Amino acid sequence: MAFEPRISFPLRRFETATSYVSRLARFFHVETPHDFCLDHGFRWQDVVRGDDVLLERVARIGGACSADLKHWAVRSTASHRFVVAGQEGTKSSLIRTRLRVCPQCLVADRIADWRHGAYRRHFWQFAAMRACDKHHCPIITLPHERYTIHNYDFAGQVERHWDLIAGAASDCAHQSATDLEAYVMSRLMGKPCNPFLDAMPMHIATRLSEVLGFVLLFGSKRLISSASEAELAEAGQAGFDALQTGEEGLCKALESLVAPEALRTVHHKSDLGALFEWLRTSALGEAFEPLKNIVRDFIFRSYPIQEGQTVLGKACTSREKYTVHTAWQTLGMQRNRMNRVLLSGGQAQLDDEDKSIRLHAALDVTDVARIAAQMEGRLTAQQASARLAVSTEVLQQFRERSILTPIIDALDLIPKYEQADIDRLLARLSHRVTVRGASHAKLVPITEASQRVRCPSADIVSFILDGHLQTIGHDSAKDGLSGFRICIGELRSLLPVPELPGLPKGDAARALRVTYPTIKHLVDHGLLSEERAMNPKSRQPITVITFESITAFSAKYVTLGELAKEYRRTAGPLGCHLEAKGICPIETPLKISWYYERHGLRARLAAIGLKAPVDRRQRRQNTDRQTQEHREARL
Repeated sequence: MAFEPRISFPLRRFETATSYVSRLARFFHVETPHDFCLDHGFRWQDVVRGDDVLLERVARIGGACSADLKHWAVRSTASHRFVVAGQEGTKSSLIRTRLRVCPQCLVADRIADWRHGAYRRHFWQFAAMRACDKHHCPIITLPHERYTIHNYDFAGQVERHWDLIAGAASDCAHQSATDLEAYVMSRLMGKPCNPFLDAMPMHIATRLSEVLGFVLLFGSKRLISSASEAELAEAGQAGFDALQTGEEGLCKALESLVAPEALRTVHHKSDLGALFEWLRTSALGEAFEPLKNIVRDFIFRSYPIQEGQTVLGKACTSREKYTVHTAWQTLGMQRNRMNRVLLSGGQAQLDDEDKSIRLHAALDVTDVARIAAQMEGRLTAQQASARLAVSTEVLQQFRERSILTPIIDALDLIPKYEQADIDRLLARLSHRVTVRGASHAKLVPITEASQRVRCPSADIVSFILDGHLQTIGHDSAKDGLSGFRICIGELRSLLPVPELPGLPKGDAARALRVTYPTIKHLVDHGLLSEERAMNPKSRQPITVITFESITAFSAKYVTLGELAKEYRRTAGPLGCHLEAKGICPIETPLKISWYYERHGLRARLAAIGLKAPVDRRQRRQNTDRQTQEHREARL
C-alpha cells in the first residue's frame, strides 16, 4: 500500500478535484497527475470521473476537506450526465474537456502563491458562464491537447500556456457578468432566487434562458448555431429577464412570438423557431417534461391545432382554436354570414388587398359556441327595461352587478339581453315570495324602498336572491319588478350603518363652542374641512366637518367659548378682559366667534393672573390623598 503522508495542502474555494490533484502532484514533485495516481494505487481516469471513494482518499493524502472536494468535483452520473455542487449538467451545458479560465484570476493566484496558486474554479466549466464577475473580463478557452485526458491536468496546462494567459490578462476587453451568470453562481452556492427556474435542472434553466432570449432578440428564422458567444450572453440576459415572473413571463414571451399568420393556419414551428427545435429534439428525460407541457399547452391555446394532431410528443385531445375556414365548416354556416358576424363583432377586419377578413385573435371554443347560439330572443336595453318595469339606469345597475349580462348582437352592434335570462330572474324572485294575499299592501315596492333608504334597486334584488330578505310580497297586477314588495325595516337592518367621518356643522359648532356662521368662516379660510357623508339614521346626504380638521384646528387654536368654559367665565366679559390685557384673538369679521393661537397662551394667561378654578370634587380628592399620605408618614 502506498505511503500517504500527513500534510495539509489547502483545497481552494470552488476548486475542482482534477485541479486539486494536478496541483498536489506538483507539490510532491511528480511530473503528471497520472503518475501521482499510479504512485498511490489508483487511476487518474477514475479521479476525472469523480469516484467518491477515490476522492475521499485524495482528501486524506492532501489533508483537504473531503466534503468540499466532493461537492466541487465534477462527477459523472450517467452517459453525458454530470453533477457539480448538487447541480446537474450535460455534455452541452458543462464543458469538461476544454479548459475555460479567467486569466486575471490565474494571475492573481500566481501572485498569491507562485508555485501552487493557480487553480480551476468549478463554475468556469459551465457554458453559460462567459465573464468573470470579479474582474469583469471574458472567460477564455485554452488550446485543446491532442489527447483529451491531458486537458484535465490543470497545473500542467497553465504552465504550458502561461504566455497566452498572461497576455489575455493584460489585454482583455471589459465584459460584465449577466444576471443569468449571477443566477448560475447563486445556484452553485445553494441560494434559490427564482422558484420557476429553481424547479428545473440548472442545465435546462440556463439553456431555456439562452434559447428564449435568442428568439426574442434575433427572430425565429435564425439558427442558434450561428450565434456568437457575445450574442448568446446577450440572449441569456434577455431570456432570464423574461423569466423573472416564472411561467407567466414565459407565456407572455411566447405570446410576443405569435405571428399574425397563426390566425389563418398552424404556424407554431416557424414562430417559436430555435426554442421549438430545442424542445423537439432534446432528449433530457422526465425533468424536461414540465417545460414541454407548458409550451405545448400554450401552443394548443394559441394555435388552431386539430384534434389528434401531435405536438412535442403528445396529441391534442380537443380543439381550442379555430381558423375562419374551420369555424364556418364546424358550424355549417355560409362563409359570408360568418364573415359578417366576425366583422360586426369586432373579431376581424377586412383586408384591403385581397378583400378577405383577418382575425384579430384566433377563434376559440367559446367563440364558436357563441356564434352558434341563436340570435332570437334578444332584447334591446329599452325592451329589457320595459320587460322588467324599471328604468334604464336600474338596468345598468343589474349589468354592473352581473345580475343580467348583455351580449353584443352581431347584426346591430349594440348590447342586447336574452329574454330567457330576464324571465329566469323574475321566476327566481317569484320563488322567494313569502307574503300572500292582501298582506303585501303593508310592504313597500322595491323602487320606493330604494329611494327611501338610498340603496340601489340592484342591491335589493341581490338581497332577495341571496335569501337575506325574508318578507317578500308580490302584487300580481303589477308587471316586472314593480310588483315585488319588501319590508323596509328588514332592509334597513341589512344595510351597514355608515360611520360619519366628522361632526355635522351644528355639532361641530357646539363642540368648539362657536356660532354656526363661524364654522362656515373657518371652512372658507381652510381651517376646517367639510365632507359629504350619509346620515346613519336617515341615510340621506349630509355635510360634516371632519374629525381630522377639528383636531388640527384645536391643536393650533382655542376658541373664546372653550376658554370661558375652562375658566368658568362669561365669554363676552372674558374676551374684553383679555383684550384689555393685550391678549387679542385672531382677527375675524363681525358676528364670528373669537379664537386665539394656542402657542404661548397659557403662559400669558398665567402672567395676568388668570388660572383655571379647581373642581370641588377634584379638590376633595386631593385633600383626602394628602391626609392619607400624612397618616402613612406618621405611622
